[in-house]
Amino acid sequence: MKKIFALKVEGDLVYLDKKHAYVLRINEGEKVKVLLPSGNFALVEVIDSDKMVGRILEFIKPIENKSKISVFISLLKKEKLEKVVEYLSIIGVERIVPVITHRCEVRPSYDKQFKIIERLKRISYENARISGVAPPKIENIFQIEKIRDEDYEKKIVFYEHSANPFSYEVLKGLISSKGKIAIFVGPEGGFSEEEISYLVENGWQDFSLGERIFTAELFPIYIISIFDFFSLNFST
Repeated sequence: MKKIFALKVEGDLVYLDKKHAYVLRINEGEKVKVLLPSGNFALVEVIDSDKMVGRILEFIKPIENKSKISVFISLLKKEKLEKVVEYLSIIGVERIVPVITHRCEVRPSYDKQFKIIERLKRISYENARISGVAPPKIENIFQIEKIRDEDYEKKIVFYEHSANPFSYEVLKGLISSKGKIAIFVGPEGGFSEEEISYLVENGWQDFSLGERIFTAELFPIYIISIFDFFSLNFST
């Protein structure tokens, strides 16, 4: 079934994105799966192929992620950050939180930050429909020093100099807890010792993957894919 997203909903009528609909060659009478502005999905029958208007036939619940994960990620350059949000939105996470750390690649002004977040929200919304998961909530950018105790069952940060290896047993314990999990991923230059000390003081536990080195834009996708795959077995 073709998947598309809606620009506006009025009652049980849905106004589809015309450009996207025409590319997919969606015709009158065709039924499509639509991502609504609310983040929910619906089965829609197209009733006007010129104006791209459809009628909602039924609502469809988004695919539920077994692990409730929020990803805290050090702010990256535009293309890298957008790629991370794109793929995390397809895999499925609850929240994506961009953070300005000591060694992050960019430090945008307040006005620029607003534009960045609005674009990331659009990217998240457009890509979540691909796999049928609910779009993650994109939080505002903030400084690492603003992190305080939050409502998470587990909070972990990956740090290359950590003495704690991230193992199969650790992963299983995190997923089996069934609580909300926060994962913090650093910038290309890694976290500073001061940042790790600050995070540990605020309830985060540091782990290392050993000698393997990842780029800052690849690692979030890599680690969330691991959590997503194993959560299908551990959480049942």
